[in-house]
Amino acid sequence: MQLKRTHGAAFTLALSALCATRARSATVAEEASLYSMFRLFTDSGGVRVRAMSGDYAAPLGHGAESLSLHWNNEQVTIPAISAPAGSQDAIDAITTASRPIEGNAFEDYVKTRNELTAEIARSHVGAEYYVSREVDYLGQQFGAHADRDLRDQTFNVAVSTSYGWDAITPLADERSASIRQHKNTLHGSVVATQVLSPSTLVRGGVELFHVEGLQHNIYRNVYAGGTRVPERHPSTRERRDAFVKLSHYMANRSSIKADYRLYNDDWGITSHELSADLSQYVTHALSTSWEYRWYTQGKADFYAHEYASVNGIGGYRTADYRMNDLASHLFGVSLHLDMDGFAAAHPHLGAPALWLHYERYFNSNNYSANILETGLELRFQ
Repeated sequence: MQLKRTHGAAFTLALSALCATRARSATVAEEASLYSMFRLFTDSGGVRVRAMSGDYAAPLGHGAESLSLHWNNEQVTIPAISAPAGSQDAIDAITTASRPIEGNAFEDYVKTRNELTAEIARSHVGAEYYVSREVDYLGQQFGAHADRDLRDQTFNVAVSTSYGWDAITPLADERSASIRQHKNTLHGSVVATQVLSPSTLVRGGVELFHVEGLQHNIYRNVYAGGTRVPERHPSTRERRDAFVKLSHYMANRSSIKADYRLYNDDWGITSHELSADLSQYVTHALSTSWEYRWYTQGKADFYAHEYASVNGIGGYRTADYRMNDLASHLFGVSLHLDMDGFAAAHPHLGAPALWLHYERYFNSNNYSANILETGLELRFQ
């Protein structure tokens, strides 16, 4: 589903590089805090995503409850078709475009998404509601999570579940009619965290997803049987993954994290992901980190470079390169500045923080992207 499970043609393409799904246990805010973040995404296809988001968390009264709110506004710009009007290249670009072709296909297409998440947490339990709105997509999700500490708080078990229901009303264009669709997602996870020593902990977990409904791009066509036909994916999908993460703090004020994730689904895709992150304090207030992620997957059972028949394989056909064999790399670097001096001059505020993060992504299917993120964090006494 949305937020952690992105949707929409351009958003899926772009935000899969920006966001990572992760299970977490319930937490309660001990002081009011405000986060503001700006993200900029550009890829080798000319797609641009500008995102502004904010997070607010605060305790409720004098109890153990807290409220957190997350707001995000994204604007996706898909470049206009650059081929000369009336040429075969322009015709091919229009018929296979993964966006609605409205009005002038030779102008940039701009799409906006707004989302809001509200969560209430108390001690070791919490619940959240999420809503996201686009011109052709309305996504909603309800979730709940709980965790428990064991073995003198050295071992924690967290469980979470969510149910999302999405309403999709494609914009009509010369290739397709506007037919209301849906997608429902049921998710569950179990995560265990063990403290191995005062400086080392390990976390592992499993996640299961059952997805039902529209799971292909309603605007995209596939070349099959010598003609262009609409893309079609199976209407159900069983997804599962397992992961393990190791975090270790070192005496020189640095830390290292290493992750491995195994994914499999009933479309025939199996993937492996390895990542590592090294963080280091440069001064008392300034820290930096470096990250690397390697990913590889096999292709879906119904993927083919060319389809001999309009029926594709088993009645399914796709033009989504992410259904093909794929290997990718991501490199990232970030800077984080704690402004302790500002806090001393403004005692009503905690220590503000600034950060800057850059990632470079590329894969074996001639796709690459740049992700720039900058943010401000404020805490209130």
